[in-house]
Amino acid sequence: MRPETPTRTLLADVQAQGLNRRTFLRNLLLSAGSISTAQWLTACGGADGSPTGGGGGLNPNFNSRFATMGPLQAPDDNGVQLPEGFTSRVLAVINEPPIPENPDFLWHSDPDGGGVFRTDDGGWIYVSNSEARDATTLFGQIPAVPVLSDLATRDSLETLNSVLGPITGLTPVPAPLITPFAGGVSALRFDADGNLVDAYPVQRNTTTNCSGGVTPWGTWINGEEIADGYMFECSPLRDGGTPRRLDRFGRKAHEMAAIDVDGRAIYHTEDVTGEDRFYRTVFERADWPAGGPPNYDAGVLQVLAVDAGLDAARQGPTPIRWIDAIDDGRPQPEVYLDEATIFAGNEGVWYLQGFVFFTTKSDDNIWVIDTQGGTIESIYNPEDGPIGSPADPNEPPMAGVDNIAMTLDGEMVVVEDGGDMRAMVLLPDRRTIPLLRLPGDPEVTEVTGPAFSPDGRRIYVANQRAGLNGSPAAFGTGGVVYEITMPFSVRVDAPLARRLDDVG
Repeated sequence: MRPETPTRTLLADVQAQGLNRRTFLRNLLLSAGSISTAQWLTACGGADGSPTGGGGGLNPNFNSRFATMGPLQAPDDNGVQLPEGFTSRVLAVINEPPIPENPDFLWHSDPDGGGVFRTDDGGWIYVSNSEARDATTLFGQIPAVPVLSDLATRDSLETLNSVLGPITGLTPVPAPLITPFAGGVSALRFDADGNLVDAYPVQRNTTTNCSGGVTPWGTWINGEEIADGYMFECSPLRDGGTPRRLDRFGRKAHEMAAIDVDGRAIYHTEDVTGEDRFYRTVFERADWPAGGPPNYDAGVLQVLAVDAGLDAARQGPTPIRWIDAIDDGRPQPEVYLDEATIFAGNEGVWYLQGFVFFTTKSDDNIWVIDTQGGTIESIYNPEDGPIGSPADPNEPPMAGVDNIAMTLDGEMVVVEDGGDMRAMVLLPDRRTIPLLRLPGDPEVTEVTGPAFSPDGRRIYVANQRAGLNGSPAAFGTGGVVYEITMPFSVRVDAPLARRLDDVG
């Protein structure tokens, strides 16, 4: 048990002063990292520390630049709708070389989770997962044919690979549909001026790589979104070492991951049926050396339980507990614990300042876990009431909340799986403001891969299953990555990209 921190004491003070804790946490989205909790608490009270009207406020010295954005303009030449002053650039398109001088490397299909790393020459790298569909997805849609639906697992894919591999002759470019292990991770490298200078694969021979998480030690953790998928760690660098499989993260449909170094925990989400569990892998102090990765083999897989139920957590902070999961190599859906709480499709997850934020797509909630206080609550629930956009009141509420990316000031970018094909910014009073809208049919494609450049002036997103300007794409033949340049910068902290051999 870690000692209670000043933040924990101040959170208790919030309630003691009669302030609304959910309002506090929403405001924390814009104050974490920018000002201390003590400053926020002072800012939301009167001269004597008593609460002011409205239940709280932000420190007047910090204002989100996102809140000043205007409404989305007409589509630009790339079909992207942006606020005034923003611009877009197409970086990578499926089956085309991002670097024309290197025609041998073609961009992957179905780009999904993404992350950014600094490089030692002043540039940066954007990594992108390929959620390419192969036999695990195709045959999983045919439950009436047991012989085929049984192939919708990684174990069966291993067998299929041994048969089809010599026939198809697997290439570094994943082929769609039934080619085994058609996923992986690719990278785009930029110089200090933001010019795209290299593109290359960093992981192959995996399947349906959905999302992941940037580690503080400069690597990329990502997983396979199938019932018995694995999680992996790879280097974002060209020739950064052989990716390693992380067996202590459970065999499940992996989504995003978030790292809590102080708490010696890695949080990760599951998305397989829309009735999913929330996990973490925890480590003893001796198994997590300072500055580097933990001894992954020593991790203990745990699953979240909210005994009072999620309806209670939608009303306010609700106690949680962590249960050791059954982690014996069987897929998690085969060994679910009755005590574990079922969430409506877990997606994005992010760690910031002692809080773990995550989204559930099927009910469009955003949750926060207070790691010190041991509670969970919803900070965004569309059923709470009308939610408008300060930029355009006609913008609909967020729908299909998926991956997230956050600044050091707690500003949260949320991308939509379908919905209205937007990336949205969550403001502290639950209003949302659109950052962009990608072209394409929301019934077919989605917005994926949000990540900020190290200078905080650019954000990267992908259109997963569409072509240029949102043109329709056949199954497994879509994918475009965009760079959005903003007229202002935000505070981020991208780690330095490192080789796997250099981080232990």
